[in-house]
Amino acid sequence: MCNPVDLSNLREMTDGDIELERELFAEFISSSQECISIMEENCCNGENEIWHATAHALKGTSVNLGAEKLGELCKKAQEQQNAYSNEKQQILSDIKAEYNEVKIYLKALL
Repeated sequence: MCNPVDLSNLREMTDGDIELERELFAEFISSSQECISIMEENCCNGENEIWHATAHALKGTSVNLGAEKLGELCKKAQEQQNAYSNEKQQILSDIKAEYNEVKIYLKALL
């Protein structure tokens, strides 16, 4: 099984500063949980623009961190902003499952 996060780009950007990486991991975990909560709130009530904007934000932070699969799922969420609520719920379920894998991986590095 491969890691849910490829840290090579991040490590290059931080020049190997472990403390900075830990701060970025903690910030990612916090902001991602907030994004997922916002997506949950807007999954069924037709707030498609909020869903789209939040998926976009989570995609950006995920890709920057190196969580490519999570980023791809968020891209799918963006593209499916007008989907029926049951489809959005499935996408969100996939995002939450992958986010959990990323979070477990990052917390092991903290």
